Amino acid sequence: MKKFWIFLVLCVIASVFYFGLRAGPDSPNKNTENSAMGHQTKSASVDSFNSVAVERRPSEDEAPKKYQFPNVHVSKDFGNDEELRGSFPGSDRLVMDEFYKNFRQNAIAFNSREQYEWLMKSGYPMPEEVVTGYKMSIDELGKLVEQGNVKASYFYLMREVYSKDSGEILDKMNKSGDGSEWSRRIVAAQNAVMASGSAFTGYILAAKAGRDGGSPEGVYAGYALAAVMGDSRALNVVAEAPRLDIRAFVSILASNIDMLRISNPNVFTGRPSEFPDRYSTGVSYSN
Repeated sequence: MKKFWIFLVLCVIASVFYFGLRAGPDSPNKNTENSAMGHQTKSASVDSFNSVAVERRPSEDEAPKKYQFPNVHVSKDFGNDEELRGSFPGSDRLVMDEFYKNFRQNAIAFNSREQYEWLMKSGYPMPEEVVTGYKMSIDELGKLVEQGNVKASYFYLMREVYSKDSGEILDKMNKSGDGSEWSRRIVAAQNAVMASGSAFTGYILAAKAGRDGGSPEGVYAGYALAAVMGDSRALNVVAEAPRLDIRAFVSILASNIDMLRISNPNVFTGRPSEFPDRYSTGVSYSN
């Protein structure tokens, strides 16, 4: 019963934010610019995303160009995510698991072709892309980040920042300096993700908040954001949250939403494409 009420309350909160965004003013609150992922001046490669709204069920059979990863063909001949995972050999499965274990929700859970296509068209990193991205050198990924590639930005942030100790990152930042190639790529990757319009942005923010045992409010606000952007499966994760400081949760969720609107003013234009039949998929991911 407790989980039911938590789920109900957070559904209401998410709905309020969802409709409030579409009725709210065009200009977000600038006071939130230093929260969430730390908005910085956008690079030219990322500015091209700002005129693009969230994809609304594109008619093409493939992912929109902005969500494609170079030289990777994503097969669609699978009925569910377990079949898809099982199609990879052991070494590739380990690489895949290393990425997906960063998220408390099974990010690629699906039980139908329609759900699979939604994931592809909504910018979610599919196993073929994860394996390819994690086998690339960090410099190769960095060059794709500089071109504004969204999937490369996911992998770059997870490999270089969000999977590492914050002290280690701070030390590297101090040694490399703000103008270093590494720092510029981190900024470009963050900007590309925030401007992408993909609901997977919420998963990335959750992973960021969870680094070094971060606040649960920040973690679950990330999944709530994914739900607001169309991935209502993510509310299943929020329903499993421990006791939260609701005020902090709402504040972080609002800041995340404002940051997305700053990065891409069109990100909440119109209704989002909803994940089909979310109740048919599982919740937790385990190795």
